Amino acid sequence: MGKCTMGRRLTAGILCLAMTAGLLGGCSMAGETDEEISSMMPESSSEISEPESEPESVPEEPEDRGPRNPLTGEEGFAESAVGLRPVTVMINNIGQALPQRGLAAADVIFEAVVEGGITRMMGVYADIDQIPYVGPVRSARHYYVSFSEGLNALYTHFGGSPTAYDYISSYGVDDVDGQYCTSAFYQDTWRAQTYGREHSFFIDGETIRAQAESEGISLEGEYQPLFDFSYDEVLVPEDGAADDVFVPFSGSYNAEFFYDETTGVYTKYRNGQEHIDADTEEVITFENVLILYTTVTALGDGSERRNLDLSSGSGWYVSAGGREEISWKKGGVEDPFVFTDSDGQPLVANVGKTYICLTDKGYASSVTFTDDTTEG
Repeated sequence: MGKCTMGRRLTAGILCLAMTAGLLGGCSMAGETDEEISSMMPESSSEISEPESEPESVPEEPEDRGPRNPLTGEEGFAESAVGLRPVTVMINNIGQALPQRGLAAADVIFEAVVEGGITRMMGVYADIDQIPYVGPVRSARHYYVSFSEGLNALYTHFGGSPTAYDYISSYGVDDVDGQYCTSAFYQDTWRAQTYGREHSFFIDGETIRAQAESEGISLEGEYQPLFDFSYDEVLVPEDGAADDVFVPFSGSYNAEFFYDETTGVYTKYRNGQEHIDADTEEVITFENVLILYTTVTALGDGSERRNLDLSSGSGWYVSAGGREEISWKKGGVEDPFVFTDSDGQPLVANVGKTYICLTDKGYASSVTFTDDTTEG
């Protein structure tokens, strides 16, 4: 009995030692010798290798969305339009012309008084192939010819004043004129019967291209964009607030712009009513508004037509709910507009579409902004 008991105790002791050795040696596999186990153990804790660190993440390259539109600074401009001249279209702006078409597609719109206190508009389009039907297309005025020539654009109109035709002839202006190529224009018969023939003609980019090519007019050419653009951030002009901007052109015509900070754009009103595009059925919007003060005088040709001094002047740049004083100059018919800030540096505009109002400096005291200050 004693020997048997002793044997059990000895066996238990041996098992205990074996288990202790197993704990000290880690989880070894059966059959491993002490030397093999020892060789698998690190000599000291300092030799334990650190876990490999995660590789630093490499920032993704921004998606290449193609060239930028030279008139708006926006990405996604068609490769096929690079190196092409812009197209300008004269647009009727009296009551019988409403609602106009193609306004929302314009990259830039100019508005100035013509005669009898009414205004006319000129849409500027950087990509001829993206121009929808625009109009009603109306007749040329000589200072609009100058606006267009400063951009080296293909000028589209339907008729014109004698002075405008003098400019077109004297400066060799490339134009598509409905007076001589009526068949290139689409006529809205309902408008013609309801409002009159002069308020019924429209044209699109495809037809402008075809007409230009038939006349041997080159669509290729360089031009100086109106601005440099701020691509990385939205700039807020700091000379004052501009959430609601009112611009009179005459006693009967005005434009007003309301800023929406949630979208970053200004909605445009015409004589107190939303200015609607018939194609989109929505109010037209712009990121930038320019107010250019000039001198408007009688043309002196026995008519009520006007002349605008396009040498130089002052004005306002409005964007992102703010405004700043600017200076502008143009000069010759073929010279581009040049805009500078109060420090005399080239104006840098926010990316987006632009509405340009040219009004007589006599109305400067009636141009108002949100804070109800009257600016001269």
